[in-house]
Amino acid sequence: MKTKWFYFIIAAIALAADQLTKAWATVSLQSRGSLEVVEGFFRLSYARNRGVAFSLFADSEFETKWVLATISAVAAVAVIYYLGRTAVSSRRLNTALALLLAGITGNLIDRVRLGEVVDFIEFHWADKFIWPTFNLADASICLGAALLALELIREERAASVKAQTSAPAPEEGSVSSSE
Repeated sequence: MKTKWFYFIIAAIALAADQLTKAWATVSLQSRGSLEVVEGFFRLSYARNRGVAFSLFADSEFETKWVLATISAVAAVAVIYYLGRTAVSSRRLNTALALLLAGITGNLIDRVRLGEVVDFIEFHWADKFIWPTFNLADASICLGAALLALELIREERAASVKAQTSAPAPEEGSVSSSE
């Protein structure tokens, strides 16, 4: 793969999937409320979120729409810049950035258009534990962040191994300063 277009295509597909599923959820679930898919475990439930992840700041009296939209726009530009500067050979990192870009942009579109984000995916355990409702943009951000974390851990380990193997070995009979 000699070009970055592949990663921008991944971002475009993930963004399109997010926007199409949100449109479907709005049409199909808004009036219905929810649709149990796997009894006692998974349902599709229409919700709108003014806040950030896990509905933080959703009940704030402060108008968060443009603050959160601005933060999202800056984050999207930063990810585009970083994606453009990352080596094509760094597949995991480029994939992580593409997913982050798709998720950030998907929720940014909702914030600008609606003032809030459409969520509809809900996991629960017999209604005793309910994971906060989310959408494909959120899932894309989480997956991108996980891939980014794995890549950073891999790079840190590689740097540590390189530092250990490139350090000169102590000469025989020499005394180290820590003894």
